[in-house]
Amino acid sequence: MRKSIRIARRHRRGSVSFNPDRQFVSNAVEEFLKQGGKIEQLKPDERSFRQTMSRHEGSLDADEFLLE
Repeated sequence: MRKSIRIARRHRRGSVSFNPDRQFVSNAVEEFLKQGGKIEQLKPDERSFRQTMSRHEGSLDADEFLLE
């Protein structure tokens, strides 16, 4: 005969999703820069797009087959 083991689980009651507005983001960026942080603009790289598409090509074919 097995004894049932009771597992204590936490419930997500009252959790609030994080949905920042423009003002929040603006303040966060300003504070980050004041503390010596640097923001670098990323330049688009054509190779990364091609690599991503070639990796997912098989899954795109599978999706097309399943959706027909």
